[in-house]
Amino acid sequence: MQIKVTGANIDIGQSLTQYVEENLAKAVTKYFENAINAVVHFSKNNHTFKVVITVNEGVKGGINVKSDAEAGDVYGCFNEATEKCVKQLRRYKGRIKNYRHQCGGLKSVEPNYKALDAMKYILPPTSYNIFEDMESDESDVLENNSLKVIDEKSTDIEELSVEEAIMKMDLQNLPALVFINNKNKRLNVVYHRKDGNISWIDPRV
Repeated sequence: MQIKVTGANIDIGQSLTQYVEENLAKAVTKYFENAINAVVHFSKNNHTFKVVITVNEGVKGGINVKSDAEAGDVYGCFNEATEKCVKQLRRYKGRIKNYRHQCGGLKSVEPNYKALDAMKYILPPTSYNIFEDMESDESDVLENNSLKVIDEKSTDIEELSVEEAIMKMDLQNLPALVFINNKNKRLNVVYHRKDGNISWIDPRV
């Protein structure tokens, strides 16, 4: 598995790089043997370290895993993020193997890959104040609440079963996932609720 270690506001030394390469490969490949690429990105804000780990198979429709952690120690930060990654992989080990089997193995993932081309837009946090808007005229409300796009990029909405969608949402550490239900071909959504449960939205038409 190829591992790339990067950093922002922090110098990545040889010792840390070697520690990451040895421990991440050992931890991940035990449950995710088809992992090909991994990126480990460190950053520092004051006295706090943050790391984001992404691991993938390098092909469309493959398994992608993402985890992150924050700590006062850079090694402890990495260990915590790695443990989160391993915990998710361990949880879905059986489903990952089943998903691989259904796709006919790694080599045939891309030809069997079904997805809808889409655009993903990143918007800034809103500062909507209903009391201020009640005192403004309609034109001001529309102008003040117009969408401002920070960034955009193309993405794929995959055709998956509900179980696969939940698995991919969790492995990628996402709050929600839009997908095409492979049974009825409708756009569906799964997302994490605040009470710990998962909601699944399936339009009737």
